[in-house]
Amino acid sequence: MDAVASCVKPVHRHRIWNYLIHHMDTQKNEDTTDKSWHEVLPYDSWSVPRAARDAIAEKFVHFTTKVVERQDSARGDTTKLLIQLQDGHLIETVIMQHHHYRTVCLSSQIGCKMGCKFCATGTMGIIGNLTAGEILEQVVHANAISKIRNIVFMGMGEPMNNMDALCTSLDFLVDTRLFSLSPRHITVSTVGVVKNMRRLTDEYPTVNLALSLHAPNQEVRLKIVPSASAHKYEDLMLELAHRIAAWTANDKGYKLGPAQFGEAENSASDRSSNKLTRNFKKHVNGAGVMIEYILIKDINVLPEHAHELGKVLSSRREEVLLNLIPYNPTDIAEDFEPPTQESIDEFVRILISDQYRIHTRVRHEKGQDIDGACGQLVVQTNKKNSKAKSVDIEDTVKGGKKSNRRTELGGTSSVAKGQKYSFLSIHGVVTVASIGMFAVSAIRGA
Repeated sequence: MDAVASCVKPVHRHRIWNYLIHHMDTQKNEDTTDKSWHEVLPYDSWSVPRAARDAIAEKFVHFTTKVVERQDSARGDTTKLLIQLQDGHLIETVIMQHHHYRTVCLSSQIGCKMGCKFCATGTMGIIGNLTAGEILEQVVHANAISKIRNIVFMGMGEPMNNMDALCTSLDFLVDTRLFSLSPRHITVSTVGVVKNMRRLTDEYPTVNLALSLHAPNQEVRLKIVPSASAHKYEDLMLELAHRIAAWTANDKGYKLGPAQFGEAENSASDRSSNKLTRNFKKHVNGAGVMIEYILIKDINVLPEHAHELGKVLSSRREEVLLNLIPYNPTDIAEDFEPPTQESIDEFVRILISDQYRIHTRVRHEKGQDIDGACGQLVVQTNKKNSKAKSVDIEDTVKGGKKSNRRTELGGTSSVAKGQKYSFLSIHGVVTVASIGMFAVSAIRGA
């Protein structure tokens, strides 16, 4: 690794990264190409020294992840990718078509420790963090299928429990020499990790935040989101106020709307289901806040819940977009049911009434015919695999076999001795000092 850090100049690193992002075939398996991926790089035109070429060829592989299954919805508006990491673990990436642009939903962890009772990923427990390279390779896989404009960190895992890898990924996604995406087209979702919500606001004020609230008060929230015991409702509201204050202080007239969060604008085909929704026209500087609220029959969709939520959000109604998500049935232990259309309409009618005037929309569900809910495809695949082969006793623990390349939650994402890095992944490796400095210099342009 020291050889790479000392031999590959920043200008060459960015050229190689850019080429990998925009030109390489992610479906080629390293084992079937005689490890010659680096030979197709136009080194001569970049004047890359021989020592640097040799170091890259020796230390790095093409990609460390591969797509092992692809599912396309019958309507053609959703594609789900089952991606295998080099240690055998599986994650999901979802591509969604929204009229004239496409959004990719990224995973940030293998499993999740937050344990949201409506979420298939929560049933896996936490296995470990993804490296920044593994996060970014999802974008490369998605771009190979369809050009991506919007990024949402709403896949497997709690992004803010893998904050360092998240931040490195954000740096690469917005870098004009690399993915060159607008920060206003990137949304980070969180169930409410308060200290890292503050960090996102302070370090990435133009990246959107989606807060998975799911309840009008702490009591109801605890029934749905067990981790809420560590993050009180009042603290979330204080952090929400901090974020709103940060980007309304210098209003520059930026239009905030559903498309900014990777959501579809209301079209003629679905306008009837959203006819109760107010248009969101607030002009603000920087990023917005979307409040996510899953609607579960008899749990949090009663009229009294709507009134209480309206009171909570009414003082912030010009700065937030409320995104209502009818529960998508998954194969989990909880006996949850989707709400009726009548209860959804009543819930929305209360919130947009003159009493509260909350900017509200109902999410148009996609991918229900292809295990579209977060983590559902991985859970189903793991079940099939466990039935198809004998299972060691250590594999029966919640979340499956633990990988020694995964660090403790909140620690640095890295891989184990003997496993490999793709060149795209090196910026995410910060457990070795030389590689860490290599990463920082590359990202910050030092």
